[in-house]
Amino acid sequence: MIRLSCATLSFDGFGNNDFRKTFVMAPEAGYRYLEFNCWYPETLTPLKIADLRRRCSKGGLRPSSVHVSSFGGEGNDGITKDFCHKFRAVEAALELGCRLVSATGSARGTNGGIDTVVQVLTELAPIAEEKDVLISLENHVGNVLENIEDYAEILDRVPSAHVGITMDTGHFDAAGVSLDDVVDRFFDRINHIHLKENRGFGVKEFTSFGEGTTENVR
Repeated sequence: MIRLSCATLSFDGFGNNDFRKTFVMAPEAGYRYLEFNCWYPETLTPLKIADLRRRCSKGGLRPSSVHVSSFGGEGNDGITKDFCHKFRAVEAALELGCRLVSATGSARGTNGGIDTVVQVLTELAPIAEEKDVLISLENHVGNVLENIEDYAEILDRVPSAHVGITMDTGHFDAAGVSLDDVVDRFFDRINHIHLKENRGFGVKEFTSFGEGTTENVR
């Protein structure tokens, strides 16, 4: 089933605003499904997740995914913290009533790079399989999750069907990566799509839908 969701950042931005605008504006805009951007500690607590589920039920909304801050960490302490964060995100998704966790990676050359992402996913994948939650890796330009080669390495090293791709169309366009090539290579591992518009293939300049070069209509 394909579900059209709207990210809470579309209404509340990047601040920690308790999703107040989202719960007012999303129903008015006609959205039924929501991706919750849980980037702050309090947004991942069991108490807050329970609150969000109650507010969704009251407003006739359904959570579709939980988006958390990026993979990455250096040294045993950093990697352990990152694993625990993603493990909690899996629990939060289940508590919220959805089965998808999305996150990007860190800037290229920082926080352990692809090796750290693989190390965390290796431990996380069996848990995701047991709980039937999808872990979805989102591409960002300039990130360790940026191009086809990055995904090929990670998915080859972590072959679990519960680890896949969040395809951010605007960021692929900004990175100079063909959307057709991504789909051709990874069609069976794409489980989430972020629609974004970029102006200028290979140049990061996000813009309004219909004003850029991103082939979102295909």
